[in-house]
Amino acid sequence: MDLISLKKPLKEDQVNGMHSLNQENIPEVGDVSDLVDFQLLLDFSEHILCFKDKGVVIGFVLCMREGQSYQSENYKYLTSRFSNFLYIDRIAIKKEYRRRGLGEKIYLELVSIAEKLGLDILCEVNTRPRNDASLLFHEKMGFEEIGTNDFEKNSVMYLRKET
Repeated sequence: MDLISLKKPLKEDQVNGMHSLNQENIPEVGDVSDLVDFQLLLDFSEHILCFKDKGVVIGFVLCMREGQSYQSENYKYLTSRFSNFLYIDRIAIKKEYRRRGLGEKIYLELVSIAEKLGLDILCEVNTRPRNDASLLFHEKMGFEEIGTNDFEKNSVMYLRKET
């Protein structure tokens, strides 16, 4: 299993594999049931990293830069506070592949990318429903809290890793 950086335009099997994995990882990641809407996320993403095992997507991350017309409340919140950044919109890893270091490998590659670009990495983690595993992981990776937000269906903590 190698971590690969996907180049656009993406192949149909790549899009479908990531979309299926996204939907398997709700509520840790947001529901994007419509494939057209998921394709928009991919279009907004500047960096897409992916793990495959035997041709099946088992992990991915979508990262955006500032200046996108993405209408996510989380993205808009961060855009209002930071002018240059690398934003982790979502990371998903197939359940049976968790706790094997894939998330750490993805994040170490993101740190390398961000350092080369001179950018901080921003993201959010659910606090309602609470995602303790993700909160602990981000703390271990050196992310610090920079804010919180409460929405009707969930609450989040915003995090930043300075590079």
